[in-house]
Amino acid sequence: MFDRHSIQLKLAGSTFLLLAFTVCSLIVLTNAQMETAFGDYIALHLAVMDHGPAETMFIHSVHQSLWWVGLFFILMGLIITSVLAAGITRPLRRLTKAAAAVERGHFNQRVPVGSRDEVGQLATVFNRMAAKLSQNEQTQRDFFASITHELRTPLALLQGTLENMTAGVTEPTPERLFAMQEEIMRLNRLVTDLRDLSLAQAHELRLHLRPTDLGQLAQQCTMLIQPLLDEKEQMLQCQIPEHLPRLMLDADRMRQVIGNLLVNASRHSGDGSHICLTVNEQPDCIELCVANDGPCIPAEELPHIFEKFYQSRSAQGAADSQRGSGLGLALAQQYVAIHHGTISATSTPEDGTAFTVRLPKS
Repeated sequence: MFDRHSIQLKLAGSTFLLLAFTVCSLIVLTNAQMETAFGDYIALHLAVMDHGPAETMFIHSVHQSLWWVGLFFILMGLIITSVLAAGITRPLRRLTKAAAAVERGHFNQRVPVGSRDEVGQLATVFNRMAAKLSQNEQTQRDFFASITHELRTPLALLQGTLENMTAGVTEPTPERLFAMQEEIMRLNRLVTDLRDLSLAQAHELRLHLRPTDLGQLAQQCTMLIQPLLDEKEQMLQCQIPEHLPRLMLDADRMRQVIGNLLVNASRHSGDGSHICLTVNEQPDCIELCVANDGPCIPAEELPHIFEKFYQSRSAQGAADSQRGSGLGLALAQQYVAIHHGTISATSTPEDGTAFTVRLPKS
């Protein structure tokens, strides 16, 4: 049973009706033209005006033959249009079935691409969309798994400490209370970073833009991070020119970008290492670079370092106190992107690792 709303029925039906109308019109016109021409021929050569029985039978047989030929072509047209319509709509039915499966949450659907026409292009776009949805679903699962992992440790520590204090097993000393406060602050930073990252990815993060000197902002960040560098006896070298052009920036967000890059450089460099912060003016942008002489990031890991919760192999083996949440570089990338800038990373055994931020002047 054909659905009266189906494209196949509409396409085959309209094509068949057009073909039938054309064939019938040709037969009627041919019959009339032939009868007129045959009458003129008889009047001219036989000098009679009326048809005899033989002439009438001849004309009738010709009419009948034309109608049988027309009926044959109409039937052939019906078969051909049905086959063509089915061939056109079959990929669409496959796409409809696959789209319904995607709607139910089965993102592994793919449809064969059998042509390069519009339907084939639609199938190609559908396959790319399904692959992207499948990738996003896996990313979302990994994201929630990472959140659960990051929240479980501080929550378990807080719960265990509070239970011991409540049961009288552990005395609530200032040191233990301070450690609990640090864990609460860590949880608060993690939740805030997750919120800001989600808003930035959804292009809903509100910015407070004002003319800002990126060099002065970088100088402020170096003063804030200096105690961390002194603790590890690390040397910070700054090359920041004066009187840089002011950029329209959200100072708090960019301060967080620079701070994350400096903390990341310190965390992945050994004691006594060197960190270099440079700011340069380029023809179309202001360029900020944070470099360190720590271990090289493997080439296979470099494309993933801006992903949420990504931890390199060296970071995974570090102590918990030396490990970050895995959100710093992802946040930095999003904050730079909403300022219409770019951030990139290079790492070689000879030159170390460098992160470069480029912000357009206008």
